[in-house]
Amino acid sequence: MFIANIRAVSKLTSIFIVLQLLLPPYIITFPFGNSFRRAFSYPFFKVCLICSGITVTIKGKKPGKDANFYISNHVSYLDIPLLATVADGIFVAKADVSKWPVIGTLAKLSRTLFVSRKAVNTLKERNEIAKRLKSGEKIFLFPEGSSSNGQELLNFKPGLLSSALLPYTKSQMVIQPLSIIYGPNNDQSIRDQYAWYGDMDLAPHVWNLLKSNIKQEVIIKFHPQTWPSSFQDRKTLAQWAHRQIKSGLDAEFNNCPKAA
Repeated sequence: MFIANIRAVSKLTSIFIVLQLLLPPYIITFPFGNSFRRAFSYPFFKVCLICSGITVTIKGKKPGKDANFYISNHVSYLDIPLLATVADGIFVAKADVSKWPVIGTLAKLSRTLFVSRKAVNTLKERNEIAKRLKSGEKIFLFPEGSSSNGQELLNFKPGLLSSALLPYTKSQMVIQPLSIIYGPNNDQSIRDQYAWYGDMDLAPHVWNLLKSNIKQEVIIKFHPQTWPSSFQDRKTLAQWAHRQIKSGLDAEFNNCPKAA
């Protein structure tokens, strides 16, 4: 237990040292565009993954300059550093995240779009996402609205997916779903060290993760790209994206031998 606590302190200290080193130049270069900011944000996200014991395997068509609307399943607070090391973009997160210590501040600095996911606010939030898309930004959206245990896929909330179908964003849109798979060869007890869902408390979960010495492979499977014109409405888009992402999860979990 003592060694595990020392391990957690060491990892947490490393993360904060890197943050202190990279945050000032990130803020200074903020007005100069994504490429300048990414030079300082990428190393930070990479350190977070290293301290979490995560290695990333990418499958499918890697994101390029064409795709700009990514639809993903949601498993953990680690999903954001995972995806941020693969592609530069803006994340859509629950409003509660903005109030988290440290993480909330970092999310604001990275231009995260915070949404309440309440029906009364959907139109405003949808238009804000569409505005970012029209300006050329890449958007990452987690339409489940909450995180899962990593093996299951929750129902999609289609409201914000309509951002991709508005007339003034449609012509500029390329949609690409992706599946995030945490340790398909591990049992759920190991996956739960990374998956944060249900009534799990955030601080103890992070601390236990940092105490762990387990190495975890995470597969990011990019599915075929398509265009908004392929869909009649937001519900058909949600159904299509759900099928694509679920197929990615099922393929990995069904093909990997389970841990003894």
